[in-house]
Amino acid sequence: MIYLSATYKISDFKKWYKAFSENESKRMQAGLRVENIFRELDDPDQIKVMMSIESLVMANEYIESVTTPEYLEKLSIKSPVDIKFWDVFY
Repeated sequence: MIYLSATYKISDFKKWYKAFSENESKRMQAGLRVENIFRELDDPDQIKVMMSIESLVMANEYIESVTTPEYLEKLSIKSPVDIKFWDVFY
């Protein structure tokens, strides 16, 4: 199984969560399933989303569509998005 993590800082959690939730069908169509959403204890505006993915190609296409400046603004993201792919070995 392959996972994707996306880490970034937001400016408005309610705005971010609303826009993130509205995008669920698009994520599902791209074969991404949200496994966990983390908020840093010392900085609750620091978010990490962990998703399992079915296809690297579809995941990369999805990432391209949701990292446009317009969409990042809609999500109230105010930092670069750090995206990493993970392979489960244990």
